[in-house]
Amino acid sequence: MNVRLVDIDSKIPNLALMQISAYHKSVGDTVGFDVEFPDKVYVSCIFSKNREQALGAGTFYPDAEIVFGGSGINNDWLPETMWKIKPDYDLYPSEYSLGYTTRGCVRNCPFCIVREKEGTFKKWQHIREFHDPRFKSVVVLDNNVYANKDWFFENTDYVLENKLKFNAIQGMDIRLLTEEIAVRLKELKWHGNLHFAFDDVKLETDVLKGIEILKQVGFKTKNYVQFYVLAGYPTADDAAFDDALYRCNLLKENHVNAFVMKYAPSKKLNALARWANRKWLFWNIPFESYKR
Repeated sequence: MNVRLVDIDSKIPNLALMQISAYHKSVGDTVGFDVEFPDKVYVSCIFSKNREQALGAGTFYPDAEIVFGGSGINNDWLPETMWKIKPDYDLYPSEYSLGYTTRGCVRNCPFCIVREKEGTFKKWQHIREFHDPRFKSVVVLDNNVYANKDWFFENTDYVLENKLKFNAIQGMDIRLLTEEIAVRLKELKWHGNLHFAFDDVKLETDVLKGIEILKQVGFKTKNYVQFYVLAGYPTADDAAFDDALYRCNLLKENHVNAFVMKYAPSKKLNALARWANRKWLFWNIPFESYKR
C-alpha cells in the first residue's frame, strides 16, 4: 500500500506522523510526504485556525482513503497499534528523540483540551522506549512532566546516566515545584530553556515562590527560565490585556523571561506579544515606550 503523509502546520517534527510512518513501514508499506498515487492519506492539523486548509488538502486525493487527525480537527487517537511504537526518526531531519512519558493531566483548565482529549493523568512510556541512540537530546511532550515525581526521577535518571540533553516543551506546573524537583532540573543539561506556565494572575504567589526556589538551587533565571503567559482568555478585552501586561512586568521584575501566548488576538495583545517574545525588546524597553 502507498501511504502519503500531509503535515499542515507542525512547529516541530510531528510525533503522530512519525509513529504512523513507523507502523506502515513495519508492515511493508511505502510511506512518506511525497508518495504518488496514494491508497491512504493521513492529514495532520495541530491548530484549529488551519482546519479548512487541512480539510481542503484531502480533496487532492479523491481515490484515496483520507484520515484526518490532530487537535486542530478532532480529538481522535491513533490506532492502538501505533500508540507506543518507536517513531520513524528518518521522516524529518531529526536532532532529538521525541515522545511522552505521561499522558493526560492532573489539572482541568477550562482553556485546555488535554483532559478532554487524553483523560486523567497516567504514566505512558519510559524515555528508553523512544530514545534513538543516534541523538544526544530528548524532548518530552508531557502536559505535566513531574506530576508523578517518582516517574519523573526514574526517567531523568536515564537522561543523566546516558549524558543526554533534556527538554520539556510544555509549560511545567510551578505549583508542583519543590526544592527536590528543582535540584533535579538543575542537574539536567537542557536542550533549550526551562518553560513554566503562568496562565492566571491568581497564581502569582505560586509563581514567585517557584522563582525563588529556582534561584536558590542556582538557576540564572534571566538566562534560562521562561514563563508562558496565557493572554486573552476568555476574551481579548482591555482587562485581559492589563492582566497579561501585569504578569509580564512581574516576571521581568523578578528576572525571568515572559512569552505571551494569545488565546484570542487583539491589537494590544499582538503588540504585547511582539514586545515580550523578543528578549532584546523585553529587557531593554518598557512596554509603555514600545511604539509598535
